Amino acid sequence: MTRAFPVVCRWMFCLALSCTAVLAGCGSEAAAPAKTDTQATADVASDSTAQPTDTQDPLDQSAPSDTAADSAPPQVDITVEASNPGNADGCTPDCKGKVCGPNGCGSVCGFCKSGEFCEPGGSKCSLYCQKQCAGKVCGPDGCGGDCGTCEAGFHCGTSDGVCYKDSCVGSCDGKNCGDDGCGKPCGTCAADDWCSAGTCKPTACKGIDTKKGQCDGDFLVTCQGSGATSQKITKDCAAPPNLGGLTCGWDPIANAYGCIKKVCDNSCKTDAGAAIVCGNNQCGNPCGGCPAGWKCNVTSCDPVAGGTCSDASFQAKCQGDTWIYCNTGKIKTVDCVIEAGASKCGWNGAVSKFECIY
Repeated sequence: MTRAFPVVCRWMFCLALSCTAVLAGCGSEAAAPAKTDTQATADVASDSTAQPTDTQDPLDQSAPSDTAADSAPPQVDITVEASNPGNADGCTPDCKGKVCGPNGCGSVCGFCKSGEFCEPGGSKCSLYCQKQCAGKVCGPDGCGGDCGTCEAGFHCGTSDGVCYKDSCVGSCDGKNCGDDGCGKPCGTCAADDWCSAGTCKPTACKGIDTKKGQCDGDFLVTCQGSGATSQKITKDCAAPPNLGGLTCGWDPIANAYGCIKKVCDNSCKTDAGAAIVCGNNQCGNPCGGCPAGWKCNVTSCDPVAGGTCSDASFQAKCQGDTWIYCNTGKIKTVDCVIEAGASKCGWNGAVSKFECIY
């Protein structure tokens, strides 16, 4: 690359010399003696020595040539810092004794689960606690702190979080719960009860585990709320469209009772453990049958008039005032009071059997 500045300077320098020569000639052209051949040769030699070449600027002889500057490798202005394994800026993370929170190097030592917060110092994750200070000016907030303090000469009511004068005289007459009017307790109710105007009242969910619920056959029984706002909720797990597909049972994942997929019991026993003597079990397999004409009541076969029987094996019995007995291979029934005119159906010790007693 050739610089423009030296070329312009050379042009102006030559122009100045030419103008000077012209002006000098114009002033005394006749007086200038003609040069001899020897002098002309000396002038030529002098001009060739004084005029610089095109490859170097005579006014900037100390500057390096453009060609050398263009061919030199580029200079990068950067500082390389000392390296640290896993951290380019040399910072050493500090997570000793920490499970969460910052590590001191712009990152974290770990994260807490949803619904938890990182304790100061990062030593553990804790559940968020909703402070219970509505309507209170003092007393505990339910999260390990307090809702405020009372001034000197006042004390904090234990049940309502209100400041009372120490000179306040309370009374618990006719009360078994609540406070005495000065913030001091008159008693406490059982865990399943709530206090209303100094009287303990049972909740709608009394006896129900509010966290796990309970089962009543196919029905799931749970509780919502507490105290006066508690509600007992009953859900039929086998109701359509889940009829036959779901039932109430223990859900190990939820750690509570819930509607789960029904798994049939192939044994011939009821949920209460009684033997199923006729009909089918939960899986639809037969458990037994009753004689012709008899009625199946799952755990027993009940005799019905006209059903088959054996005189030798069938024992007469009473159902209220009705006498049931076997005669000629058929079951007979007689209303002892209405049909037979007897006083009742009962046991006749003389003959050791049930019959109408007159």
